[in-house]
Amino acid sequence: MFDPDPVRHPDDEPDRDERGPWLAILSACAVGWAVLALVEWQLLVDGTFLWATAKSLYTLVLAPLAATALLQDTRALGVGGVEVGPLKWAYAGVALLFPPVGGLYLCHRRVAVGRGPPS
Repeated sequence: MFDPDPVRHPDDEPDRDERGPWLAILSACAVGWAVLALVEWQLLVDGTFLWATAKSLYTLVLAPLAATALLQDTRALGVGGVEVGPLKWAYAGVALLFPPVGGLYLCHRRVAVGRGPPS
């Protein structure tokens, strides 16, 4: 009859920890995308199974994952009081086509956060 855990209002909830492995995911996706794109461009023959697999992997998996990791990292920064602004959407849009733009985002992030170690 008695509920020991009262229901809390959303404003009373503790802040969520939004930090995650976003920078590692972004970096891994950018490097993986570059390697697969280079292999596909230089070594694979158009129309083969390996060509289609490599192209699908870097286009349909790694690029959207990199853009998502970038947006999640900006969300985590926002919880900490650092705002990237609408430029985050430009970074994410370009990352859908060219995930190595994450390097430019990391430079912008370093300036926005300061010279301290990245969180």
